[in-house]
Amino acid sequence: MGSPEVGGGRRAAGRSPAGLRIAVAMALVMAVSGSLYGQSPDKGGAGPSKSDSPWSFSVTALRTYWFGLVPTGLDTVLEYKGFTIVPGLETILENDAGAGYQYNYFFRNSNGSPVVGSDTGTTFSQFEAVDDLGIRQGILWNPKLRRNLLEGFAFYRFHYDYDYRDPTQNQLIFQSSFPDDPQTLINSAMVGLDYNTTVKDKIHATWNGTYGEASTDWGPRGFFNSIGQADFYRLNLTAWGFKTFFTSATKSNANLFSLYGAYQVRVDYAGGSSIPIYVMQSFGGRYSHLRYGLGDAVRGFEQGSYDTNFKAAVNFDLRATGPGIYWPVLIHGYLIPGLYTFLDGGYYNGYFGDPTNSPGGFLASTGVGVYLDVLGLGNVTALVGFPLYGSRVDQAPYALVFHFHLQI
Repeated sequence: MGSPEVGGGRRAAGRSPAGLRIAVAMALVMAVSGSLYGQSPDKGGAGPSKSDSPWSFSVTALRTYWFGLVPTGLDTVLEYKGFTIVPGLETILENDAGAGYQYNYFFRNSNGSPVVGSDTGTTFSQFEAVDDLGIRQGILWNPKLRRNLLEGFAFYRFHYDYDYRDPTQNQLIFQSSFPDDPQTLINSAMVGLDYNTTVKDKIHATWNGTYGEASTDWGPRGFFNSIGQADFYRLNLTAWGFKTFFTSATKSNANLFSLYGAYQVRVDYAGGSSIPIYVMQSFGGRYSHLRYGLGDAVRGFEQGSYDTNFKAAVNFDLRATGPGIYWPVLIHGYLIPGLYTFLDGGYYNGYFGDPTNSPGGFLASTGVGVYLDVLGLGNVTALVGFPLYGSRVDQAPYALVFHFHLQI
């Protein structure tokens, strides 16, 4: 089952409005095929429901390149629920796989200190492949949603990056002291607990409930990490929640107006003798793609910036959805527009590999956005973010961001 998004997006860059339309159209086509195998939780009952097929498959993201115009890859989730270890609880075998050619960013000088006041040479091209293979075991049951309430999970995680040189650009990543240049192969293990009561109201495109997770990653050098010399660990706490304040529907049972709030909290610490760049630039956890790193979590700052050992972020959204627009093409459903405002805050400290011991600090931003829930499969978002405390690397007073997210 896909997860709800709290204001962030998958790592990708430079999405133009034209490219966004093309990427969303292709994503919806793939989402349709993926949803044919998806399973929705039934309501009521005392144990796991019997399904026609124990398998479920979904496409969770479309990777793009060159201002969002060229689709280059996918992120997918495959689940199997064909057996149970503990009676009355779900046992889920899961494989999360993805790959694509994409833009990435780097904001470090050659000596490891953070770049300040310039975005020259921070963009580079990269191929990335990831795969998380593991098991989720129910500990407590939610009879209303007929799914696990509390789960324990364990995953083997594979992550490969290859960075491409461009002789026409002054790419800072190839001048840095990080060992994972031009490629890195990272094997790690993740274990944790999660609690989940989130559910989507498909008529109003609102969410309710709470998700919480505590997890840890461990990728020692002896775990086949000789390419890039990764040797790290990561501790992560994540929570998000939703509350619907008001809903109103038309006589045909389509959304007329609704109002709901959302929050997200992430706390992340990475340590070790050789921490890969992607670990420094990201938050951990099962749903790390929702808010990639601190620069992405505090909306209005550059993605990939403030890549520190310790990072924490909190986000608050107030969202209003408007009248549903019936869409009769391919899938019969509704396009539901929305408007939201947000307030974000963050803290960062400890740049791994920085001999100058650059100080940490606080970030804050606010802004507004518009989005479109497309047939219940995902949403397209455009937002403008204004830094309130702290500065963008390029010193710009605001950021305009486009992205989409699939929810299957």
